[in-house]
Amino acid sequence: TNRLKLYSSSFEDDKWTEPEPFYLNSEAYSIGHPALSADGQTLYFASDMPGGLGGTDLYRVKRINDSWGPAENLGAAVNTFGNEMFPYLHNDSILYFSSDGHAGLGSLDIFKSLKEGESWGKPENMKAPVNSPADDFGIVIHSSGTEGMLSSNRPGGKGEDDIYLFKISERILDSVMIAGVVRDKESMETIKNATVFMLNTLSNE
Repeated sequence: TNRLKLYSSSFEDDKWTEPEPFYLNSEAYSIGHPALSADGQTLYFASDMPGGLGGTDLYRVKRINDSWGPAENLGAAVNTFGNEMFPYLHNDSILYFSSDGHAGLGSLDIFKSLKEGESWGKPENMKAPVNSPADDFGIVIHSSGTEGMLSSNRPGGKGEDDIYLFKISERILDSVMIAGVVRDKESMETIKNATVFMLNTLSNE
């Protein structure tokens, strides 16, 4: 059994310093798959440390002065009875990760969760073609938001786990449904059978 451990090194005087072990490293459980926030003050990682909700859970630690604070489990919204791993932060507002515990297409699927204050919202399955019946994991997205890469052992690859490039297209809605109530500006009474006009500011239609 291999236990994953995290290390850090600083680039000083044109070379990397001697790796320093992460304070949570242990011979009893794994600490792996690190992902830093843009400001470097929050570190996300996967671990099967005691007290989790399943096989491997996602955790975070926050920087306090020159050291890291206590490990915080991301909770039941993100973690399941299964395995959550490979966290990745995009623009510090979207958490991508892989899981075999949330409903998916099979094996590891990639999910995304939107930031809600200090917590993360209900994960959304990325579906095909990002996900497949095989293992899909390790997603990263370019800062432009137009393309990204992921790892997968889906059929048709060159080897066991391959890296795939994908493009992100702008979603165009065919129709929009708007619901509301029309009221008199002064009395605020409801106006029945009102005619409502809408203007598309892009096409002027």
